[in-house]
Order: sequence, then structure tokens, then C-alpha cells
Amino acid sequence: MKPLTAGCGERIITPPLGVDLCGYGFYLDRKADQVRDDLKARALVLKNEDQALVLASCDLIGFTVDFSDSVRQAIGRQHNIPAKNILLACTHTHSGPAAQSLPGLGEVNENYLEKVKRAIEEAVGQAFDQMKDADFIYAFEAVEPIGYNRRLKNFEGIDPTLKVAVFRQKSQKIYLLSYACHPVVFGPMKKVSADWPGAVISRIEKKGHRAVFFQGFSGDIDPVSQWNRWGAGTNEDLRLYGQLLSRRAFKAEKYAVKPSQNSLKAVETRMTIPLRIPSKNQIEKEAAEFAKSYAQFPGGSRFAEEWEEKALHALATFQSKPYLENVPLQAMAVGPLRFLGIPGEVFCGLGLKLQKKWPPLFPLGYANGSIGYIPTRRAFRDPSDYACTCSPKFYSLFPFTPEIEKILIRESDRLLACLQG
Repeated sequence: MKPLTAGCGERIITPPLGVDLCGYGFYLDRKADQVRDDLKARALVLKNEDQALVLASCDLIGFTVDFSDSVRQAIGRQHNIPAKNILLACTHTHSGPAAQSLPGLGEVNENYLEKVKRAIEEAVGQAFDQMKDADFIYAFEAVEPIGYNRRLKNFEGIDPTLKVAVFRQKSQKIYLLSYACHPVVFGPMKKVSADWPGAVISRIEKKGHRAVFFQGFSGDIDPVSQWNRWGAGTNEDLRLYGQLLSRRAFKAEKYAVKPSQNSLKAVETRMTIPLRIPSKNQIEKEAAEFAKSYAQFPGGSRFAEEWEEKALHALATFQSKPYLENVPLQAMAVGPLRFLGIPGEVFCGLGLKLQKKWPPLFPLGYANGSIGYIPTRRAFRDPSDYACTCSPKFYSLFPFTPEIEKILIRESDRLLACLQG
């Protein structure tokens, strides 16, 4: 078996107070007024005699594909590895600053974003500097759910498994973790926090180890605390989730699989995703309906007016090219373990389908950018579904077609099959 080395690095990316926090509604003026816990950029580097893989994760809501590409290319040049071997994801905390332009949901501080880019590069550099021999094990552990399906208002269609890979070195362990649930425990409060993924990592670090967390396909999954009392999560909720998932990770480790080989592979493709382009009359009608539906938000009418203006201005361009281009889809393998990175808020059901066909699989959302919600075909049957009709207005102006599920499954199958060769 080829020898494997692993290294972990991190940098603090906590923003200055006063920056816009991202999410929860339109023009809420959510400016950070305190820091509950630091945000971090973390990186895991794996290397054998043939390949090197970089898996980096930031405690932020999401990046654009262009920003992610620029960071991945810079890291590739610095360490002489192809960009397809570098995965850059976000945990999707809503208690962090805006990191991509989402109209009405917070202004991006470009100076801060430039610092984030340098921090990611430094975290990766530190990981390379700290490479040591390692073996690895992995486990999929069903856990008491911290999340529920917010569309169905029940526990159906959730992914109950905590995914754990442990890279064991003489002096420490590095945990790679993934679980599918929106990090929105605190709701629209104005404090900076890495939310529950940060709480899980904190518990592991207290044991003297390192950890990197990647968000799963959580587009329709929220914490149970949101079901009980929306926007009223507490520090105790955060401690509970951190304690539960870290304990389950440690328990899973006892029953983990030790692979017989640790080869490293990576592949990437770019997808084109069709959009549903409305007519001029439909745009005007949708804007009026939107303003009425979201009247509870102080900035709902303002957002509707601005969206209508932008949509009408862009209509001719999108009518001639009714699709979104250059959407990255990435797959990696560490021995038999597979990772699938998709740049969006993927509905959990899509991940369940792929995991059934391609075990053992880590589905990773918000990877190499974020193009918006990626619903199942079934979700499009509801004309009022938030992910299908509202969110596209601040992500890409116009919604995806119901064909997105078919395209995503087809292209994921094709890419994951490439890892077998």
C-alpha cells in the first residue's frame, strides 16, 4: 500500500464588527455587533507518491464560482498541483459576513474577502508544512437528528448519517466530518458564529485533535431548534449539537473501516444548467406577487422592485442563452472513499439517491462556489416553493428548470464512475 501523509492548517477569518451578516431576509441591516466564536478557514492536505489532494473549508455562507476558481488556481500554482485536486467549500453559517453578492442579503466587503483569500492560501500552506505519515479509517454513523425537513415539517427526507474519516498520526488525529443541516441555530441575530459545525470542531479540538467540517446536501434541512422556535436558538442548543455529533464521531471511530488501499484521485467537469426564462409580463406579475408574499420583510417591496428592473434589463440576454454555464462538479477518492462536491444548496434527497448508488460517499454542498438552491424535481410541483421560485431571484435572477435533478444525477454518475478507472 502506498504511504500516505496528511497535514492540517487553519487561519482565523473573523470579520471586523460592523460588516453585513448574510441571510434571513431582505435589507435587514444585520451588522455584526459581537463575536461569539471565531470563524476559520481550515485545510486538509493528503499526499502520496502520485497525487496530492486539498480539501479546504471556510466558516462562511458561500463563494461565487469565479472567486473559488481564482483561489483554487492560486493554490494550484503555489503547490504545483492541478485545480481539479483542490476542493474549496463553505460550511454555510448564516452568522458570518456576506462573501458573495446576494442582493438584499448583505453587502460584500471586498477588503475582507481579499483577506479571506490570503487566509485560505495560508491555511493550505500550513497544512503542507505539517505533513506527517498517516493511516486512515472511515465510518458512517446514524445519529439522533439535529435537523428536520423544513419543507415537509417532519423527519422524512433527511440524511441521518454523520460521515467521519480519521487520519491517524503518531501525535494527533485529523477528523474530516460531514453532516447535512443548515447552520442557522441563532437565526437573524447580529453575533458572529461558526454555528453548530464550529461547536463540533471545538469539542474535538478539546481532545487535542484537529478537524475540518464540510456541509452535506442540506438545502431543505434546518436545525430542530428552528422548528420549535424560529430564530430563537441559544448557546445551549449549540452546545447540545456540538456535544452530540462529536460524541457520535468518537463512537463511530471505534467501528470504522480500515481500507486496504489509500490511492488518491480527483476529477472535475463543468456543467450547463437550463433556466426557465419568463416573459416580460410574467416578470412584472412575479414582482408584484413577490412584494405581496414577502410584505413581512421591511425590504421585501424594495427587493421586488430591484429584481424586476434587473430581470427586465437582462431578459433579452437570457432569452438567447437560457442557461447557466461553467458550473463545476468535482469528485475525489481516498482509497474506496468518495467525495462529491456540488456548488449549491442541494436538496437532501439528491444526496440520498447518490449515496445509495455510490457508497461510501460524502456529498459536499457549497463546494467550489454556490449557484443557489438545487431542488428535487418533486419540489417544482409546488409553485410557491421558496427554493424553486424565491431564492433564484437573489442568486441568478431566473430559476432552474425541473430538469436540474436529472442533469445533476447523470453528471454525478458519470464523474463518480471515472474514479473507478
